[in-house]
Amino acid sequence: MSRHTYALRAWLIQRFSAVYLAGFLAYLVIHFLIQGSHGYAEWRAWLSHPAMGIAGAGFVLALMLHGWVGVRDIILDYIPALGMRLLLLTLSGALLAASGFWALRLLLLAAG
Repeated sequence: MSRHTYALRAWLIQRFSAVYLAGFLAYLVIHFLIQGSHGYAEWRAWLSHPAMGIAGAGFVLALMLHGWVGVRDIILDYIPALGMRLLLLTLSGALLAASGFWALRLLLLAAG
């Protein structure tokens, strides 16, 4: 794959994930403004709805992809030493993956 195709793919991932994140956050703000305060039972019912679980999982995935592309570009642009680059990319990827699995686990616990 050429460098231009790779850069275009990263750019598209960054833009599409940003649009999804903004849309989901706008939905949350509108939902909370319209619904007002919730009790535990309402929160549990809302979070356990399948559509909310899918949307939440999409949010976590979009957040991980958006974060990965941003951190990867910063590391590649500003860290010249190859060994340090690889170390930072590995640590960043591991941190993002662990955070994503943790967030998805929370979503599964809320649904169950």
